[in-house]
Amino acid sequence: MAKKAASVSHLQLIKNPIQGGAAAAENLHRSAGSLRFLTRQPILDAGYRLIGYEFGVHNNVPVPAVPGAENLQQMRDEWLLASVRTSGLQQALGDRYLSFLTVEAATLGKLPLQQLPASMVLVPRDLAALSEAGRNRLLDLASLGVRLALNDSDSEAAAKLPAALWRYVRIDVNQSDALGLAQRYDRARAQYPAARIVATAVDTDEAFRVCKKSGFQLFQGYHLSQLQPATAHRLHGSRVRIMELLNEVMVGAEIAAVEAKFKTDAGLSYKLLRYLNSPALMLNQPIQSIGHALMYLGHEQLYRWLTLLLFAGGEADARSLALLRNAVVRARFVENLGQGQIQLAQRGSLFIVGMLSLLHALLNLPMAKAIDGLSLPQEVADGLLHGRGPFAAYLQLAEACESFDQNAVQAYAEAIGRSAEEVNLAHVEALIWAEELLA
Repeated sequence: MAKKAASVSHLQLIKNPIQGGAAAAENLHRSAGSLRFLTRQPILDAGYRLIGYEFGVHNNVPVPAVPGAENLQQMRDEWLLASVRTSGLQQALGDRYLSFLTVEAATLGKLPLQQLPASMVLVPRDLAALSEAGRNRLLDLASLGVRLALNDSDSEAAAKLPAALWRYVRIDVNQSDALGLAQRYDRARAQYPAARIVATAVDTDEAFRVCKKSGFQLFQGYHLSQLQPATAHRLHGSRVRIMELLNEVMVGAEIAAVEAKFKTDAGLSYKLLRYLNSPALMLNQPIQSIGHALMYLGHEQLYRWLTLLLFAGGEADARSLALLRNAVVRARFVENLGQGQIQLAQRGSLFIVGMLSLLHALLNLPMAKAIDGLSLPQEVADGLLHGRGPFAAYLQLAEACESFDQNAVQAYAEAIGRSAEEVNLAHVEALIWAEELLA
């Protein structure tokens, strides 16, 4: 992805993070009146590598009339396509990640699907309602290279269509026990030999392990953010040293003392400096050392970047790095949401809340034990442990946007006084910014 020219200083980025986003996010702002609440859920492979996202749009919020639209569902489907195609999000994700979009099969023939990006995957829902013209439309789309995904619940209706039409087959794992799930996988594998089989609603580590053993290639659900009961905790090695560093920085330790701690692990210094010199931060000058970072950024800003190292430290594996990506999006998202509402002195704590909200999954410990070694401000701890305090609703909104819980998204957005347009702008900018930071 081409890097964007810096348009604001690092100080402006820290003070006004939503203004420091990519130009594509600003384009989203200009067309914000046409957007609904955008939700997302990552899709990973068996090695925890990010394959793409499924994006959704809030179903309960009224949408403006669309010229030529014949019904409300067509309007919603068109807004979903527009929100992903025109927000700059597709440009930021590029061809590296897929974008799964569920649309009603009955509206396929009426949607503007010209020049659909190759990374976009359409998931037509309720194939039983598909007319003959609609079936021909699917065949035309496939011939043009559009990727199509089939929900297993529509398999009976899909029997009227060529099996080779489907590039992906999605199976909801909540609808079967382990034996039944294996049978459904085998049936799908035999019926659609060219398709990749996606397990959806994989909400626990146990479900992930069962699906992986059954042969599924892709996995969608909340399992990544859950504890792994069959695995030992991961609080050891460099992560202990990073927690010690975080506490040193929190209490305002001298530069020499912080640098001395870093010298025990040169790899940590390298990783932190790489993040600090990322184009996403738009710093006016390169950071050349930890001491330089401390003098240039100050203790509070250095603290927030140290939290990234908890996920990307010496023992980091593919799962940890997947958690890092989600934590960075959350952190930036909640920080964006707090602009203009949370005092500047506290806004950095929003970022910390977002980063640490997945620490329990990273360390495989209950949250109370995961943060026990950190000297956190009370309002940060309250938000993480008890869902209360000034930061809680911001985190809860970010989590709801990952869960497709549309009612919760709307409720938490109202609780913090944010419109759908503002939430979407903050959300998309966070995704774009995270891609730049972690590139």
